Amino acid sequence: CLNLCPPPPEPFGGGNDLCLIFLTSLYFSSRVWHAGHSGFPASFRHTWLSQERAAADGLEEQDALIQGKTQALRELYAKVNCNNQMLQSYANYMSSANATSTLRELYRLVDTHNHMLQSYANYVSNATATPAAQPLPGPIPPPRSQAVTSSEFRPNLPERFSGNMKDYKGFLFHCRLLFQNSPNSFSTDYKRITFILSQLTGRALEWAQARFSSDVSLNCSYSDFISEFSQVFNQETDQTIDSHALFSIKQGNSSVADFSINFRVKAAASGWNQSALKGAYFMALNENIKDQLATLDEPATLEELIRLTIRLDNRIRATNSSKPRNLGSLSASLPLPVQASHSGEMEVEPMQVGHTRLTPEERQRRFLSKLCIYCGEGGHFIASCPAKSKAWARQRI
Repeated sequence: CLNLCPPPPEPFGGGNDLCLIFLTSLYFSSRVWHAGHSGFPASFRHTWLSQERAAADGLEEQDALIQGKTQALRELYAKVNCNNQMLQSYANYMSSANATSTLRELYRLVDTHNHMLQSYANYVSNATATPAAQPLPGPIPPPRSQAVTSSEFRPNLPERFSGNMKDYKGFLFHCRLLFQNSPNSFSTDYKRITFILSQLTGRALEWAQARFSSDVSLNCSYSDFISEFSQVFNQETDQTIDSHALFSIKQGNSSVADFSINFRVKAAASGWNQSALKGAYFMALNENIKDQLATLDEPATLEELIRLTIRLDNRIRATNSSKPRNLGSLSASLPLPVQASHSGEMEVEPMQVGHTRLTPEERQRRFLSKLCIYCGEGGHFIASCPAKSKAWARQRI
């Protein structure tokens, strides 16, 4: 629109003609300029002014947003610096106390705060460079602590001890298992002693009440308490007594599997060597198991002998259970066959039917000496004994 206006008149240099021309040009220029500016449409002027105001308002809002974020960043810096100072104080204290694990945890927390601060700083920097407003990111969740507290494995509580001396070792053994698997719960002597006292009953509880009636604080160490507790209720067994028990133990009506458990318990307390334990175990077995062992090679160790006798006993019991039960009554009702007498006297064999059986001592001697149970000679066993074969051949004749 300004281009429609004529150029300004030349400067007035004097003269009547020139004066008239100057005034005419000035008047014409002012009219054209006024007509040009008054000729803009009102809607155009209104739109242009609205755009200018909106641009100005947008700049003001962006400036206010940047100032607010800058202020939030300053406050965050102040909080982080305060936390860093506090954490550094704790770190210095814990470092003097040689708490390495706690110090590492504190340093990890400092790194977490630094990462959060860096994230907010990057966001504010991007918001300053970008005109459009962007939503603030959510707070960064702190990482999980690496220190995982493992739950303690705790065995069952022992049965309450009544003062029976044979139950003392088992009770104390169970208590020690509980203490070793729950060190945090029983970290002091006082806790261990009070737990043992809480599991007493009967005569043992009466002793505890008399012992600690005037000293509730239990002014003694755990080792001193166990020593005194053992003197009262622990019956120390002599190995001689355990050795005598090995001589008197017998299988009886028990299965070999059940009997072997009792034998192992007494054998562990006897202090005997493997050879002596094998002999004692063999002597304690029933006669039918010994007869089965006589036909087999001798096992090298006690464990092999026990496993072998368990298999033999299981086989014998399975065979007996499958036999009919009425054979005994049927055979009793049948007449006995008449045996023909022979004029010649039969040769006496060591284990001939009807003669005296070997004594247990002689049977054990032959078994340990690896001699034939039937004839007492070496170099073979009863399964391949020639004397036994001859005896059975004469009986069939």
